[in-house]
Amino acid sequence: MFDLLIWDSTKPVPQHKKIILWCGFNISSDRDLISILDLIEENPESIRKTYLRWSYDLSEKEVFNIPVKDHFEIKPNFSFWWLSAFTEKCNFSKSPQIDNIIKLIALTQWKDFSKIKSIEVESKNKALIRALQKLSEQNSINFFSHKKSFEFPGIPVPHLLKSMAWLISHLCKIRYLRGVGIDLWRKSSANLTIFSYLANLNNKHLELFEHKSNFWSNFPNKIIDGGNDINWLHIFTPSKQVPNTKEASKILTFFNKSKTGEVHVFLESFLNYRIMLQAIKDWLTIRKIGSKVSNSLLQDDFLLQLMVDDWNKTFYGIDAINNCLNLNLFLAAMESASNQKLGLYLQENQSWEMSLIHSWRKFNHGEIVGVPHSTTRFWDLRYANDERIHKKQSKNCYPKPNYIAINGEAQKNYFKEIRYPDSELKLVEALRFFHLEDKKEYVAKLEEKENNHSVLVLGDYLLENNEQLIEMLKSAAVLLPSNLNFIFKPHPACMVPKSKFMELNVEINEEKIVNLLSRSTIAVSSNVTTAALDVYFHGIPLACIIDPNKLNLSPMLEIDKTVFVKTNQDLAKKISSAISRHQAINVKADDFFELDSSMARWLTFIGSKLDSQTSLNKDIL
Repeated sequence: MFDLLIWDSTKPVPQHKKIILWCGFNISSDRDLISILDLIEENPESIRKTYLRWSYDLSEKEVFNIPVKDHFEIKPNFSFWWLSAFTEKCNFSKSPQIDNIIKLIALTQWKDFSKIKSIEVESKNKALIRALQKLSEQNSINFFSHKKSFEFPGIPVPHLLKSMAWLISHLCKIRYLRGVGIDLWRKSSANLTIFSYLANLNNKHLELFEHKSNFWSNFPNKIIDGGNDINWLHIFTPSKQVPNTKEASKILTFFNKSKTGEVHVFLESFLNYRIMLQAIKDWLTIRKIGSKVSNSLLQDDFLLQLMVDDWNKTFYGIDAINNCLNLNLFLAAMESASNQKLGLYLQENQSWEMSLIHSWRKFNHGEIVGVPHSTTRFWDLRYANDERIHKKQSKNCYPKPNYIAINGEAQKNYFKEIRYPDSELKLVEALRFFHLEDKKEYVAKLEEKENNHSVLVLGDYLLENNEQLIEMLKSAAVLLPSNLNFIFKPHPACMVPKSKFMELNVEINEEKIVNLLSRSTIAVSSNVTTAALDVYFHGIPLACIIDPNKLNLSPMLEIDKTVFVKTNQDLAKKISSAISRHQAINVKADDFFELDSSMARWLTFIGSKLDSQTSLNKDIL
């Protein structure tokens, strides 16, 4: 038996018999100092499976003799539970405490867990402290928490007031989108609908007020050339390209005028007073149900102590009313559409997608297909579920698409690992990665450079990840040649001012990554961005910085673990090695993605679902 100290702090680690580092890595040889992230790396499959089992059991747990998911039946045979943070499982932005749940599971599966006599915790995370205390009670372990430094709590604003304030503000922002394209939508003869974001647009086409989405490449043109029209339903998200709804309304109006064969609307186009009032009514109902269920559900589950804030946001707060609004908007959109044979949507398993699937089926449209437009990563938990969720259920079952369009062998292996039914997977081409097609055999030629080496830095879409990346670069730079150049390629969703790069010789450049590679000796990225793949498959050496506080969300985790660095010293070594060796990496992107730009697989699949399959397939037969 032994005493355990759980250290969730940036302060120097004290001398102690046994210490679990809740963040960071043990880079010393001290065997009594253990990183929880290292424990996760030892047994990731079992830990993930345990989490997914817990998540599923939560939906089926009976409260007052009724499963939780059935309590939240907000529409006939549709549960609001599927719109919750507990279903979405977005651990990298929306629900950061999920990482702590994974860490707690790793702690309970640790070989020495049964030998713990007492747990002492140093942390400012009140939710984590509650969870550890509950875990200790359930396992007859003595528990002690250090007193936390005084934190001014601020003035709490009730979820009711915050939500109503948000709703008023939101309705004001989206008023420009009301009615945009609705008449064309209702009259459209198209039998294919694509649900997508009005983001990541091709800039050259946008300047001409023509629609071309980088999410979908030339795929829509192929469909139209085959004799089929397309309905587009866009989800508005502010971006540099489309900064506000007034601009978005103008752009979509031009889209509807510029090209035949396409009809464009926003989800928000369908807003009216009836929908708004119904959304508020549904929200008040959900709040009542959430209050009824919460006490019984939260009482004994130590993992749920970490999700109290998520519970409040999901069933009382802004997320709740936003999801109620989106649900009713989708119902209106699908009711007013002519019968659709096929629907395609960008799949990230967000809450709006569940509303879409329910609405689509309520009005008896055809098959609907989820399209994961990027990569599926081991610790991106949004796509993963306990395999029991795939079994047919009579009531309030999980809203699944008919198929998932997977973009290569890597995704195929991912869905196989999580036991997704093989019959519901369709292998198609990776629409966002055709730029790698001509580079399948490509090996970058790193020119000999005496004093002009450049490090390409790939920006992240989260500001905190960018800040961490920059700080690591600054620390590594003092160990590197003073004349080293840095090129920062920002993520479109997160611009970083040059002032953040003090002490670094940095150029901020928004060109395409492929245009910057010829100038780069090595690339550096966070362990989240998928842009690392572009670098790697072009043969450029890569260094991915592991976040010491979070799970490793890099797509490189299952491709090449040698690219990861944990410290500024490791990063400096990687960069120095790339400078001295000038050696490219010989890799093939088609081992990872399907890269046939003729889109034979896509067109065969689409053609089998639409009337004019002959015209769609004529070019590939």
